[in-house]
Amino acid sequence: MAVDAEPRMLKHQIVRKNLDALLDNLSPGDSFPSERDLAEKYDVARETLRQAMRELLVAGRIERRGRTTVVADPKVVLPLAIGSYTEAAREKGMSASRILVGWSADEADDDLAELLHIDVGATVIQLERVFTTGDVRVGLETTRIPAHRIPGLMDGFDYRKSLYAELRTRGIMFGRVVDTIETVLPDAREAALLTVDTRTPMFLLNRVSYDKDGVPIEQRRSLYRGDRMTFTAVMDA
Repeated sequence: MAVDAEPRMLKHQIVRKNLDALLDNLSPGDSFPSERDLAEKYDVARETLRQAMRELLVAGRIERRGRTTVVADPKVVLPLAIGSYTEAAREKGMSASRILVGWSADEADDDLAELLHIDVGATVIQLERVFTTGDVRVGLETTRIPAHRIPGLMDGFDYRKSLYAELRTRGIMFGRVVDTIETVLPDAREAALLTVDTRTPMFLLNRVSYDKDGVPIEQRRSLYRGDRMTFTAVMDA
């Protein structure tokens, strides 16, 4: 069966192309025309216009602020690396911080015990934080570390700082990490913490970090907004 070399553009794709051209002449923070005005301008149904707008939201070109739509800032581009994304963002000249969601001390279940090479029922410290850049909530990170490796962490650690830097001061040096990345949609709680709706695409990064002796340091689950974050990876042959 033959495949057309140039498939026909769908109506919403034509509208998207026009909206991209409109955005090229606007600056971050500028107001974006309403759906009604745009539908009238391009003489298309509101549903067709919404589909094009949805693609712009996912691409990070526009964002919702209450009932208004504005031109978005460029996506945050960070490397996939061993280290703190807060530190990486600040090195790029961006403001970055953390919002504390909560601390807890839990017992390791079978799966977590296997990942961290600890006994089932051993105490694990959990730290959950929201990662922000430019006052925008872009990530939700949950870190689990065996309690015996970091005595007093819950009492003495400033959650706004880099956890990786704190571990280095305690003599814990990272050797390697194993990352698994997939795309997901947030649940209601995650969407609320990141101030988005449940249709916002997310990068889900699951990581297990190891020290230089191959002993697990942490298990981390990170959820990052696909409309605001892009990750890069450098691989040498």
